[in-house]
Amino acid sequence: MSITEETAKVHTNDPAVCCCRFEAGTVVEAANLEDPAIFPDLIDSGLLEIPKNTLTIGQVLGATLKVTLDALSPMTTENMEGYSETAEDEEDIREEILEEKVSNSITTHQVNGVIKISIEEGTGVYLEIPVSV
Repeated sequence: MSITEETAKVHTNDPAVCCCRFEAGTVVEAANLEDPAIFPDLIDSGLLEIPKNTLTIGQVLGATLKVTLDALSPMTTENMEGYSETAEDEEDIREEILEEKVSNSITTHQVNGVIKISIEEGTGVYLEIPVSV
């Protein structure tokens, strides 16, 4: 599902992933990008893997695809040209994934607006809480 210009601005520091198949030579705009809000589910299902050299949305807007990319392909330093070296800084930059050990048995993650809490002691309780709550 492609995103809008407004969504791209909100997610400027999130990984850039193709929403559909695009041919080499395509100049990237928001409509070419997958919605980062669904990345956790795509990663959990094995449909998406984000390598370390994946560029951010802010870096790829206006850049050009060097090769044809299929849907759910990360935009990387290897398949893009003319990308920005750094994304624009924003006041409320959110880390893509914030992981913090609360104790030996509780782990929390914040991924694209969802807080996930995993409690390993007891019955192995697992909670997901939208950040907007």
